[in-house]
Amino acid sequence: MQDMDLIGLISIAAVFLLLFRRFIVPKRRRRTRPQRTPYTPPRAEIEVPKDAIIVDGSNVMHWGPEPSTKILSQVLRSLERAGYTPIVFFDASVGYVLDDHYYDEAKLAPLLGIPQEHICVVSKGVVADVSILSMATDHGLRVVSNDRFRDWRVQFPHAAKKGVLLGGTWREGTVVWRGKLDRQIVRDQVERLSETAV
Repeated sequence: MQDMDLIGLISIAAVFLLLFRRFIVPKRRRRTRPQRTPYTPPRAEIEVPKDAIIVDGSNVMHWGPEPSTKILSQVLRSLERAGYTPIVFFDASVGYVLDDHYYDEAKLAPLLGIPQEHICVVSKGVVADVSILSMATDHGLRVVSNDRFRDWRVQFPHAAKKGVLLGGTWREGTVVWRGKLDRQIVRDQVERLSETAV
């Protein structure tokens, strides 16, 4: 008989303990490090100069044998000598590709030698191609990339226009362009874009 009483008391105590832990004691939350959400400025926040050109930074930094900001910097200098103002877009993973930790615009600006306002690291989960092609389409700009953006041409027919995509490579310490750096192409496209908007 005493065994039954003891089992009953243990059962009641167990139920009480479960109810106490479930409803009275607050759950302890696991400590996790806060996740930093990379900032992607809306396209309206990026001021677009008249002589702008979009650079697919994640693509261009692979023009050499290994991913490199030095090669990308040389491509940017070549564009500046041709009279362009480069606006560079990166995938959120750029820092992990280069250095095994997150890089934002402020970290990339001194490495590339361009203003932070002309760099955009897209948020994690965002496809940089969409941001690149949206801005290029909205402003009638050329895009520097070896990516042909075939998957996006229905949504962004601007990418299929002749002269819009400008590719290249890094050979023996020099940027070799696959196309002309002529800025007249951009002026013609902007004029056509403004005519169709009227």
